[in-house]
Amino acid sequence: MKAYKILTWLFCIALVFCLYATSPVNAASPEEEALQVITNFAKAMNTNDSVLMSSLWWNSPKTSTFGPPKALGFLTQGYESIMMWFNDMNKSPVGSYVRSFQNPQATMLNDNVAVISAYSIFIQNPPVVKEQTISQERVTFVVQKIGGKWLIVHGHASELPVK
Repeated sequence: MKAYKILTWLFCIALVFCLYATSPVNAASPEEEALQVITNFAKAMNTNDSVLMSSLWWNSPKTSTFGPPKALGFLTQGYESIMMWFNDMNKSPVGSYVRSFQNPQATMLNDNVAVISAYSIFIQNPPVVKEQTISQERVTFVVQKIGGKWLIVHGHASELPVK
């Protein structure tokens, strides 16, 4: 019985040592955490997920976004207005809008603020439009870590000129 207790204690000590000595598994860098916001933004757009979309934006009247006039009416100010825009889009069937981000890059301004820039392809499908339209945009997001979570505080999209 004494040998069993000693072996149990040795096993526990070895387990604690292994847990202490093991490094965290693939801890995300601040840049990767910030970039995850636009990955989730595209997912929310493409699946009409209003819960996910609302969780990505800072819930403040100071939150803002600039976009092409067709999409956002140029300036949308305040969390509630941004969510109204998304909910209007959300009335269309899944697949009516498809957004993807290409070559996203995060520039860290400090540990809690990043500027994300990317090239975006925004596809509108019927029934929203009569035939498929594709917009190519430059996008910029300012994201801030608020309450331990990366949130969009400002977004900007501008269409690339059509040649």
